[in-house]
Amino acid sequence: MATSGRDNLDRNWRGQNRQSTVKKAVTYYSKDDSDRYTFVGSLSPGTLVTYVDSLTEDHLKAAFRLSTGEDVYYANIDYFVKPGSAQATATRLTPASFGLENKTFLSVTEYYNAVVNAITSRNDIDGELFDYLFELLDYVYNGSGNYTGINLSNIPWGQIQNYYAEVLGPIACIKKGVLSSVVNTTGIASAKIYMPSDSGELYDYKVMFGNIEHKISAKSSRGVSNQVKPQLVIPYIKSINLMNTAEYAVLQSLANSRNRKAVIWGAFYTWQMIQKNDEITQQCISDIVLNYTSSSKSNTKISDPTIWQNFINLHIPSKKSETSIKNVTYGELRYKCEQLIESWSKTGTQNRVLKNIFQEFLNESRVIYVKMEVSKTTGIASFSASSGEGVSLIRNLSLRSSNYATRTADRIGFQVS
Repeated sequence: MATSGRDNLDRNWRGQNRQSTVKKAVTYYSKDDSDRYTFVGSLSPGTLVTYVDSLTEDHLKAAFRLSTGEDVYYANIDYFVKPGSAQATATRLTPASFGLENKTFLSVTEYYNAVVNAITSRNDIDGELFDYLFELLDYVYNGSGNYTGINLSNIPWGQIQNYYAEVLGPIACIKKGVLSSVVNTTGIASAKIYMPSDSGELYDYKVMFGNIEHKISAKSSRGVSNQVKPQLVIPYIKSINLMNTAEYAVLQSLANSRNRKAVIWGAFYTWQMIQKNDEITQQCISDIVLNYTSSSKSNTKISDPTIWQNFINLHIPSKKSETSIKNVTYGELRYKCEQLIESWSKTGTQNRVLKNIFQEFLNESRVIYVKMEVSKTTGIASFSASSGEGVSLIRNLSLRSSNYATRTADRIGFQVS
């Protein structure tokens, strides 16, 4: 018998965040700081969602994010395709999944042939996706792509825009003149391509011609999963006016300028800098230093709820009662600090200053940003590039965490779209 309700939640979803799709139309809601739900609308079948385990309390209001943003919404878990089913499993389309990482290709033709061979050799890519990947490849290499007859309804758009864009990007730069608006492209037809092995690099690939190596970051215009980390940005900031700002100090804190345990402690120290209500006291900091000593402690309940009462009253009101507060974990507190930092960075003067800092980073780092737009209706892709003065292509910028309450994978970074 198929599981549903609470059994479905416990058996198929609990334990980690999971990507899925909506299997039939479902009503979804937002939730305010007082835990009141507000109707948002209806999700159509096929909509890509990411289930958020740490924010889910029951199956009727399972927490999730849409692929187009970071806001958290709530819906009945039974209306999502269960993880592990063929419909829910997204095919990986990263450079690594095609065996391209940590390699230098002596020509665009050699690189193109490597991609063709990699796609052909994989047995996890179904017919519709197989055809679509090849049509996109033909578009960037030969200038044409015929999407007629391809059913686009089950294409994993998140993988296409966030990762296959990295695979196609080097070819688009060389064959489609994408870089002509930002650099002198004389000699680019004979360019070499390098794909690095470390996803934490400042760039996603290099296009090398003449005597210059052009570092390029592949950014989808709808945002990316991997953020640019503060520790990569800070060394390029030279303007005294920017270095004297509170926003720069926030980035220093997130970048671990004082050699702290940045991933697990950084958000606490940083929100302590930003806060206005004495929410995180020195007692709170002493508590995490003593008791939150590693990622494995994320599920540990706080040792002294009284010192966190003010913070929890303000930001986790659903757990402010004497009974509930005893069950709050250090991971929940850290993740809430990360969410608060994200929200703080999205508006006001701080957002403008962060954009100015990132603009200087672009100017000084000489990293070229190549974005790929894809129409989910027609399948057609287009590319644009920005470097330094091209920063106007960045419509939105904020700080973003890829962690959650039980996961401490990395530091908060810049999210660009």
